[in-house]
Amino acid sequence: MEYIQTILFQIPATQLEQASESGGLLADLDGHRQHLQGVGGFRDIRITRSINNEGNVLVVVETRWADDTSLVRYETQEPNAAAIVRSHEGILVRDSLQVLDMEALRTEASFKQAEDAESARERVILPIAIPLGILAFALLAIYGLSRIYLEIGGNGAVALAAGLAIAVLLFAFYFAANPRAPGWQIVGVLSIFALALAGGTAWALIEEDEPHVEENGGEQANGDATGSDATDGAATGGTLIILGDNFFEYDGEREPAISVTLGEEVTFDLENQGDSTHNMQVNGTDDTYDIALCETGDDSTACSDPDVIGDSTMATLTVQFDEAGIYNFRCDFHPTEMMGTLVVE
Repeated sequence: MEYIQTILFQIPATQLEQASESGGLLADLDGHRQHLQGVGGFRDIRITRSINNEGNVLVVVETRWADDTSLVRYETQEPNAAAIVRSHEGILVRDSLQVLDMEALRTEASFKQAEDAESARERVILPIAIPLGILAFALLAIYGLSRIYLEIGGNGAVALAAGLAIAVLLFAFYFAANPRAPGWQIVGVLSIFALALAGGTAWALIEEDEPHVEENGGEQANGDATGSDATDGAATGGTLIILGDNFFEYDGEREPAISVTLGEEVTFDLENQGDSTHNMQVNGTDDTYDIALCETGDDSTACSDPDVIGDSTMATLTVQFDEAGIYNFRCDFHPTEMMGTLVVE
């Protein structure tokens, strides 16, 4: 729908040339076009005149507006076309000025054309975009919730699923009972759910990427059991001993007493979880820390392989005892703080 201001006036044909010159009425109206480009709601301006070059010439000025509010605002503020015409009242034919406000009527053809243009989004875009959007949102929700459930696990996942189901039912009941609920409430509920889902999914993915230390002292990263080469940071088999600042820990116990089978070769996997440098040295029966009890592949006096274990580093220690007894071990860098025993029987 358009709203039109129509200004009609007559000027003598003898004044037509003067009105068209710079500073004349027609020239000022034509220059007013540039000002209208920046006025809200403006659509078009048309200036026409009769082809009669004798007597009086009829001039019609039409400005077209998107809504009546824009037209009224234009009429009540200057500059406007009517004020420009009145400023040149001296050349107008007396009592010929008329200002009319009208509403445009569309023909059936123009109405159909406008209707087709306005409904193009509903007829073409929306039937495709809405199902795709719903499908994408549903897939993201399923993926996100599955990651969260897997990370929580057990009764926690069951409780969360039940809570979400109840929340969905409550929201559905509320909006069904209030069909005229404001749009901001629907947008708000969907936004809260989307933010919570995004945050929970991010948390689950971060937690999934972090290694989990099992209660028995073994390490499991990303769901894979330990069992790769020690040089790329994973255990090579045997039993895990954690080296911290400043303690040994095995099976949740510090200064542990670890049972070892007589005559059997045992490989310990050592993981330095502290910030300091550590190692693990096993003594002989004479408590002199005899290197013969350890297998390191070099002449070092430290049993750990390598003999220096930096922070966040894995290493190994292989021992085999031919005599039963209790063998002490320590960290050579913290000998009075980091200690434990191997009980061979």
